[in-house]
Amino acid sequence: MISLVYLLAFVLVLSVVVIIHEGGHFIVARLCGVQATHFSLGFGKVLWSRQDKYGTKWQICAVPLGGYVRMLGDEDAAGAKSSSKSVPESERHKTFMAKKLWQRAAIVFAGPAMNYLFAFVALVGMLYFLGEIIVKPVVGEVMPDSAAEEAGLQINDEIVTINQHAIRDFSDIQRVVRLTDYGKPLQIEIMRNQQQVMVSLLPKVDEQIGMPVIGIRSSHETSLVHQDLSFSQAVLKSAEMLYTTTRDTLIYLGQVVSARRAPKDMRGPLGIAEASGDALRSGALALLSFLIQISIAVGFMNLLPIPMLDGGHLFLYAIEAIRRKPLTERTQSAIMWAGFGFLMLIFAYTIILDVPRIIQRIAG
Repeated sequence: MISLVYLLAFVLVLSVVVIIHEGGHFIVARLCGVQATHFSLGFGKVLWSRQDKYGTKWQICAVPLGGYVRMLGDEDAAGAKSSSKSVPESERHKTFMAKKLWQRAAIVFAGPAMNYLFAFVALVGMLYFLGEIIVKPVVGEVMPDSAAEEAGLQINDEIVTINQHAIRDFSDIQRVVRLTDYGKPLQIEIMRNQQQVMVSLLPKVDEQIGMPVIGIRSSHETSLVHQDLSFSQAVLKSAEMLYTTTRDTLIYLGQVVSARRAPKDMRGPLGIAEASGDALRSGALALLSFLIQISIAVGFMNLLPIPMLDGGHLFLYAIEAIRRKPLTERTQSAIMWAGFGFLMLIFAYTIILDVPRIIQRIAG
């Protein structure tokens, strides 16, 4: 039963994010006069379909691991290769490749943009209607044999800054610690009995989650603060959260690429399924919060200049704009295959990371 919950949660989260992402491509494609022939949720055998008056076939397929919008002239579901040769002359103006460069770029960019727009709107709604819940960065428990215990942190210590990063919420502690290079000590400013104290602390890697931690917990009973926000405050706070999440992800990727941080805390499809199930079991609000996080992640990753992703297409369009002509079909095909191979390696690597961690969690 628990496994079924995790599976259903994963399918639900993935389906919602795919609909949002592909919906962005679809809407802008129609605005630019491109004929979308298919809007599919999932791959493989078609379980349900309906064709609208504009000629788009809406369908749900048997393998719910993604989705796609196929446009007139696309030769595959991924839209990696398009051609007008098989399209009647009278219909060629409706193909993706017949559109101006800026229109093609807008259609491609619309997918990630819609992921960010969904996250922004959802955050504004949550903050405006529910308010902001802040867990004050006050130590409620120091874990035994932890870095915090070794450094002398005490219950009721309030953490003010970590490496000069201001700490406003208890979640800021986790965020800053995880973005710190492994093996480097943190300089922590705390308030203890109304006095400023500086502590040097070296985080330890939690083998179960594969991430650095300092070993403290909050005291929700005494540290929880609820604040109502006006609409303008909710908008500004949401924009700040989107910026912070994107910036932190860039910092993390920079650390991985420069070998200053091990990529072992990356999560693949199994890790996302695990987190989806945890969120669903925690309630509707937790699930919505997780959907927001995944939507931002999907939007961000798709903007990376990796072939086969939206960012890869945009990169090729940038080259086309500079050269005033596209790369040869052979060159583009080679680039796309290289990108596909790279993505498959990342996919396999994250699964290798996910499996032992999940087994360890099940085994307790």
